Amino acid sequence: MMMFTPPHPGGLITEYIEDNHMGLRALAKALGVSASALGKVASGKAPVSAEMAVRLEAGLGISARLWLSMQAACDLHKARETTDASGVHLHPGGLPASAQERPGK
Repeated sequence: MMMFTPPHPGGLITEYIEDNHMGLRALAKALGVSASALGKVASGKAPVSAEMAVRLEAGLGISARLWLSMQAACDLHKARETTDASGVHLHPGGLPASAQERPGK
């Protein structure tokens, strides 16, 4: 089965710039961020932070939740490709009793 690679949310920024015949610097200024910071996100070299997601929501009308969901999907995919979890084992019954205790109990 072929695995789906979720796109980096920066691609939406690039599409917006192209579709609206707008420069990256002009969009960055409108969002109140540096062109460098926006360029890194647009190119997929930096993640969309919560603050950037709020600014993109206000400026582009695409919900912050969507920006962050796309970023989380991209991050999770990358982590699954690069993280060796073969040594992690959870046994029936879950965690040891000491780890299951809740504060105040």
